[in-house]
Amino acid sequence: MDTARVCSAVLLAWVGALVPASISADGCEACHSDQAFYVNDRKLYDYYQDWLSSPHKQAGVTCSQCHGGDPDAQDKDAAHAGGSPVIDPDSAVFFKKEPETCGRCHREVADQFTGSRHCSKVLSDELAPTCTTCHRAMNRKPYYRAILRDTCERCHGPGPGSRRAEFIDQAAEILHRLNISRVLLGWMALHFNRQGWPGDSRRQLEELRQAYHAALARVHSLEVLAADQASVELLTALKRTFNEHRASPPTRAGGG
Repeated sequence: MDTARVCSAVLLAWVGALVPASISADGCEACHSDQAFYVNDRKLYDYYQDWLSSPHKQAGVTCSQCHGGDPDAQDKDAAHAGGSPVIDPDSAVFFKKEPETCGRCHREVADQFTGSRHCSKVLSDELAPTCTTCHRAMNRKPYYRAILRDTCERCHGPGPGSRRAEFIDQAAEILHRLNISRVLLGWMALHFNRQGWPGDSRRQLEELRQAYHAALARVHSLEVLAADQASVELLTALKRTFNEHRASPPTRAGGG
């Protein structure tokens, strides 16, 4: 065995340790889980790995439900028949069709986005973000401000012809507040549960959760000024409630 083959064998053995052992009978998985993709087509390999740990897999959403094709076919050409590449305007994952496709399951969020100026630009073939601009393929959420800045700067960055570059800093702060809010909501749920949900804690938490989702709706509608105000008000209320309860010791390990 020559040196190149030895290196390839070692590399694929190492990659194999990173791939989950359990593969379903779905034809797409059986093929796209092939370790050779790590070397031969890294994009496809990463795409499959992204799906493996995604909420879509946990919910039972398979490749063919969005990409088309026949997951029961044994032949590659037959498996891809009826499917179409992302760049095909007829594809369900073509950028202009993403709101419609994602909206099959994420109807509320899709409705918020389709009412935005950004979506109207997308449908008019203008340069503007769509679903996967922020959420990428299937598993990534724009929790990091660096990701948000990199995305927004493609259109709103500094320089000649930039449009409303000040929105980038504002959007980054909105994201930061929502990240903190999500953590505080999780802490409160655990804390109240350990205390046996005293007083009107359930109502308090539900109202704060509703305020969080209302702020998030402003983000999906790309209403920056409204989202900015909503996120400030939300975080202020959360911090106030957090400070009121954090000194209270847990009264029991479980909750109702």
